[in-house]
Amino acid sequence: MKIFISADMEGATGVVQGVQTHHAEKEYVFGCKMQLHDVNAVIEGALDAGTDEILVNDAHARMTNLNIEEMSFDSRVRLLTGSPKPLSMVQGFESSDVAFFVGYHAKAGTPRAVLDHTISGGVVYSIFLNGKEMGETGLNAAVCAQKDIPVGLVTGDLAVCAEAKELMGDALVTACVKTAHTRMSADCLLPEESAKVLKTAAAEAVERTRARKSPCVDIGDGRFELLLTFHNSGQCDQAATIPGTERIDGRTVRVTGSDMVTMRRWTVALISLGGR
Repeated sequence: MKIFISADMEGATGVVQGVQTHHAEKEYVFGCKMQLHDVNAVIEGALDAGTDEILVNDAHARMTNLNIEEMSFDSRVRLLTGSPKPLSMVQGFESSDVAFFVGYHAKAGTPRAVLDHTISGGVVYSIFLNGKEMGETGLNAAVCAQKDIPVGLVTGDLAVCAEAKELMGDALVTACVKTAHTRMSADCLLPEESAKVLKTAAAEAVERTRARKSPCVDIGDGRFELLLTFHNSGQCDQAATIPGTERIDGRTVRVTGSDMVTMRRWTVALISLGGR
């Protein structure tokens, strides 16, 4: 079995503040340590369950957060690091049997969710795919579904676990490492305890995948409409310069297509341009 791990940071054990996730802040060292902690725990659980190969995509911000020297040492594990990547958080997923989303967070506007946002907190107000608001979990799961690759595991706070279950059903394995009280405070498991939870969940996700019980998100008939709403009209001004986009109001652009991989690349391009 080949596992693809998309590793974010905001949903990692103990992380509750933006300064812990930004490279320019001294607290960033802690965020990196906790992201690595959760990834290593998931890797250990998956390897113990007999996984053949794991590719970890560092999926947070500049995507150079995971220290390769401190990752679980095993010849079956590789790290995809650095940016830009055409598919961003799901770069490298195509040859896998299942995807694990580790350290994820809820979509923008979710109440009682640690550091809720969608892709870029300062740029994106919301993203709708075929009429349904999507966060990173939903968008990335839809890309995987385009290639019939299920999502076996989502880890993070209680809010993202609930969001993922709503999208993919109870067959999905989730691992909650903290419960938000506000956007920047949470009741957190201690690292020793969260490691046990994550290892157990990873092993269970491997077994469910073997039994063909891990879910794919429903992407319908393969026709996609993506509505991306920015925080302000100036950001939309920039994004709307790309040929193929349709501006539908002051802050929103619309793109359509027949391939979810292409749609995910649209989000990368539009958000990058809008954030300039």
